[in-house]
Amino acid sequence: MLNKPTEYRNRSLAPDKFNEFLREFREYEKSILIREKEDLFLDGYSLWLRSKEERDKLRVIKLALELELLGEYIDIKKIFSHSLNKKQLGLSL
Repeated sequence: MLNKPTEYRNRSLAPDKFNEFLREFREYEKSILIREKEDLFLDGYSLWLRSKEERDKLRVIKLALELELLGEYIDIKKIFSHSLNKKQLGLSL
């Protein structure tokens, strides 16, 4: 008779353990996705530094925005500030 409450208690913990597993798995998936996006961002930024092509710059900005949606912030203005002239920055000439 004592086995029944213990069995019931163990069964009631199973959904909690499974939910914890799912939460941890989602965090793991997100960390992998962030790492992949960061690698793409760095590759794209490196390409843009060599090419200075507008399409490469836009790709880097797109990846930075995708990373921001995942909770990672990249200061795009700071990254590209050296490539902007004073007029684009809003500074008086």
